[in-house]
Amino acid sequence: MAEDESELRIAVDPTTGRPILVAPQRRLRPLHTRDATLGPCPFCPGEEHQTPPETDREGDDSGWTVRGFPNLYPATPDHEVIVEGAAHETQPGRVPKAVWVDAFAVYRRRIEALESRPSVRCAFLFKNIGREAGASIAHNHSQLIGLPMVPPRLELLVERTRENCTFCIEVEKAAGEHRMIAETRHFALLCPAAPKIPYETWLLPKRHDADFLAPSPEEAEDLAGIAARAFAAIDRAFDGPAFNVYLHRVRHEELHWHMELQPRTNYLAGLELGGDMYINSISGVEAAARLKDHV
Repeated sequence: MAEDESELRIAVDPTTGRPILVAPQRRLRPLHTRDATLGPCPFCPGEEHQTPPETDREGDDSGWTVRGFPNLYPATPDHEVIVEGAAHETQPGRVPKAVWVDAFAVYRRRIEALESRPSVRCAFLFKNIGREAGASIAHNHSQLIGLPMVPPRLELLVERTRENCTFCIEVEKAAGEHRMIAETRHFALLCPAAPKIPYETWLLPKRHDADFLAPSPEEAEDLAGIAARAFAAIDRAFDGPAFNVYLHRVRHEELHWHMELQPRTNYLAGLELGGDMYINSISGVEAAARLKDHV
């Protein structure tokens, strides 16, 4: 790696003002989702030497259930991987709930750790499942990337929900409009009224909550359970699809935190990529009806 490739470089699109992370080292990533000749999966037990030293883990003397470590091919200096489950599983819907309890605990600790660094304004958590969704390694995992700014999408969410929380309104309306997929005492799983892509699904607290990092023990257990159900529903409804998951929350902002799940059942095309506008042929009501059959 060239010396300047280890440093964070940010270009700004002069036509939109959007930041672009310039990360040449990302092209060095081995594609374990495509090439079976690359050898053992680096995220499986016994292959820990293939990753950088751990930053965090959950487990016991018999082994780990979740482990975090720096990304070997980082997009920023503060870029980590969190592997959820020692078993070589490619779909999060096939990972036991107990692992998700551990995973969310690691997410919270690593977000807090990254955001304690002066270089990080926002720690952004996301999952890419399947190569069509951007995964380079098949073994179930998430990424946590420390950013020196708040992403434009999150800035817009903060601004547009400052007066009236869109997410509280969505929870209130989803049941009556038949967009609720499942709910527990603390959380709702629903399809939004205006989904950007087919079968877009939101997981969010039923009450207004901007603090993802401090759940009660009951809420932590509840969250892991409904997340496991959400992942399983998408897996069963679309036979192990590629999809993306990301967490929207902003430190020190009153943004109702939520996770968005977006199955890749179609492709982004010219209007989406060129105009930042979406064409969606599946309504939230129709999407919720299909997913509800599998939750």
